[in-house]
Parts: sequence; C-alpha cells; structure tokens
Amino acid sequence: MMNRRTTLAAAVALAFAFAPGAVPRADDTRAHAPDFRRAAKVGAEVSPDRAAFEFEAGGFNYHVAANGNGRRTKGDKTRRFNLRLDGREFVEGLRFTFHEGDLLLVCELYDGEARAGLVTRLEQPSMRALWRSPVPAAEVGEPLRDGHSLYVTGAGFVARLDLRTGEYFWEHEELDGDLGDVRAGRDAARPFNSFETPELARDEVLFRERPVYNPPRTLVVNRKTGKIIRVE
Repeated sequence: MMNRRTTLAAAVALAFAFAPGAVPRADDTRAHAPDFRRAAKVGAEVSPDRAAFEFEAGGFNYHVAANGNGRRTKGDKTRRFNLRLDGREFVEGLRFTFHEGDLLLVCELYDGEARAGLVTRLEQPSMRALWRSPVPAAEVGEPLRDGHSLYVTGAGFVARLDLRTGEYFWEHEELDGDLGDVRAGRDAARPFNSFETPELARDEVLFRERPVYNPPRTLVVNRKTGKIIRVE
C-alpha cells in the first residue's frame, strides 16, 4: 500500500510540475535554461551614450542609464545603485536574470574606441554589488548558467565564472583556430569572433561560432579544468 501511495504522489507531483499553470522560479538554475532576457533600450535616438535600459522583474521596475546609474522602483519607493563604470564607458546592451534571489546583469560596454563587457551580481533588496567581473572582449554573447557557474563568451574569449565570488574558474583570451596541438581541420588561423549560447555535453562545454563564416566551428573545452580539447 505504501508503494502505491508513493507512486501516486510522485505522479501527481510530476503532473503539477508540467501543468500549464506551473511557473518556474525566477532563480531556477537548470542547465540549458535560456533565462537571460534583454532589457529594453530607450532614448537611443538622442545619443547612444544617453540611452537607458528598462525592465520589469519580481514586481519591481528597473532603470539603468548608459553611464551605469540605476534605480529600482515599486510604487513610491526607490532604491538607487551604480555599476561603477569607467568614466569613458557607457552601456550599449544589457541582459538580466536572477540568481538565488539576487539580480544578475551582463552588460555590453563601449568607451568610444573599444568594446568590452561586465558581469555583476546585485544583492536584493539592498542593490549592493556583491562583485563585478570585467569581460575583456567585444561581442559579449548570450551566457549559459549552470548551478553556480556562468559560461561567458566574447570575441576570441570564453570563460567559466563563479557566481558566488565573481572570480573566473578559467578563461581563454585572444582565441584563434591555431591552438598549439589542438587544431581545426580547416581555417586553422581564423580567429573566433563571436559565439552562440554555450552548450553542455557531459564533461564538456561547447562554444559554437556564430554562422558568420561557412561552415562555423565549435570549440570544445573541459568544463572542470578549462583545457581545450578540440576544435570541430
């Protein structure tokens, strides 16, 4: 009888989880979950460095100016914060999600000469920055979250970031197809300019090129060690 009851309870729980009205938690950290969303860009018609980014999440409205000054509002209550950008930098693009209840931002930056990125974790409800980690590359791509890890990409750049500390477990910069003993069978010296959202496959993480060139390549890296295994 106990086995039958246990089986029935499990079936009911499974049915509820996949019911149309079931809503996943905002801090769901399942691998492959496309949980980052792009904030709406407003005011860009005036000047790119005067644009701002707005989004709504968790019952709050967020506004991030191009210079990194931000505010979170709900009714007549406002909490201000600052991304602490370099004086020359401004935000060109912004993605957001929640991790363990905190706000996680991935920003694309431009200083008038070069592009780069920034990942930061803002504690809720204080909006205090727990950490901020530069992404030393342009073309910051759609990241992939897996538990406490965030796989980040940019032009010639791939990395695994620790969401608890903001430190990189490992990173590779200035990637091209000629990677020592690890070589692509074609276009070996062609640089990796940008990547699709990373994918996980057992102990490997796959960084696929955006299809700018034909055919695109895939950089295969060991998830734990960061060792480059092969280029397909």
